[in-house]
Amino acid sequence: MPGTLRRTLFALLLATLPATAAAQGITVMGPDSSRLTFNGRVQTIFNTTSVDGVPQGEMALRRVRLEATLRLSDLVSARIQPEYAGSRVVLKDAFVRLAIHPALNVWAGQAFRPFGAIAQTTSVRIPPIERGVRVRGVSNAYDEYNLIFDLNYSERDVGLQIRGEPKGAPLGLTYAAGWFNGPARAEFPNANTGQVAARIGIAPRRWMRMNVGYSGRDFGQRDTSVAGDVRVLRGAAWEADLELGTDAHGPHALFEAVAGDFDPFAGARFHGAQAWLSYRGGRVSHRVSGVEPLLRVSHGDPDTGDDLDDDAGPHGGTLVTPGVNLWLGGLNRVTLNYDVWAPRGGENAHGLKAMFQLAF
Repeated sequence: MPGTLRRTLFALLLATLPATAAAQGITVMGPDSSRLTFNGRVQTIFNTTSVDGVPQGEMALRRVRLEATLRLSDLVSARIQPEYAGSRVVLKDAFVRLAIHPALNVWAGQAFRPFGAIAQTTSVRIPPIERGVRVRGVSNAYDEYNLIFDLNYSERDVGLQIRGEPKGAPLGLTYAAGWFNGPARAEFPNANTGQVAARIGIAPRRWMRMNVGYSGRDFGQRDTSVAGDVRVLRGAAWEADLELGTDAHGPHALFEAVAGDFDPFAGARFHGAQAWLSYRGGRVSHRVSGVEPLLRVSHGDPDTGDDLDDDAGPHGGTLVTPGVNLWLGGLNRVTLNYDVWAPRGGENAHGLKAMFQLAF
């Protein structure tokens, strides 16, 4: 079955190559107003690392995804997005959407928690290749993004969400809020947990967007004094983000700051901040639709309360990534990044990445 899926995906990608520069996605019209739209991406990465004990260079399939969006009517639609990487298949998005009104959409299923701008920016459009630290041979590295991702404050979760963009709302107000199972339930199935996440934003200008968000999650710990019992403590994280410009042309900047609970049982907290800055120029030739130099700086501190850091423990630090995108029409690109990770009290690590992206 995995081989059949890969062959089917490859055939679809080949069939879409002539049209990817003109339009993104393949749409099949059905009866009445129904339609089925396919989108996909293939991201192949060559990367190096300065860390001893692992191969210096490696080629890898970073992401292979095929997304299907079914729109049955103006009211009902659904999305499913599996990811294929070698023999591993992971379900990313899988939810039903009820578009009751522009001010009220209901999402039921697995989707991103409404928390943070960086996590919710699609991987085919983010200027850097990775959202956070990802250097082979480096573990327990917590820049801003890895903090909220590894702690499951911002990752996809199963739940019920309401979202809206009310027409005529002051300052282009948008909102999203949801109730989710949370990671504690996966670790401790008998724990009765549920978590809330919410985000509210404004867009005072077409080129300016500001948001603040809250994400709660339960942390579980087995109680050794009572067999089978689980202690549960609530953790919380807050974020604020500002985006200036767009990814279409010209300058584009994104700033995000986060703070919250790293380990409620130890009284440990975290904070972090990340910034992207890029500039996408105009068409260079009939093959290259744009050149986009970029710089990303991300800092994380996984414990601002107690000193939990040790050789095997969590390490905060600063990630600096210069790079460039060569856009080849549509969402297709070749990206070069050079990551430098400077952990607090540890040895620096660095690596070069080259990504080849086909998207439709």
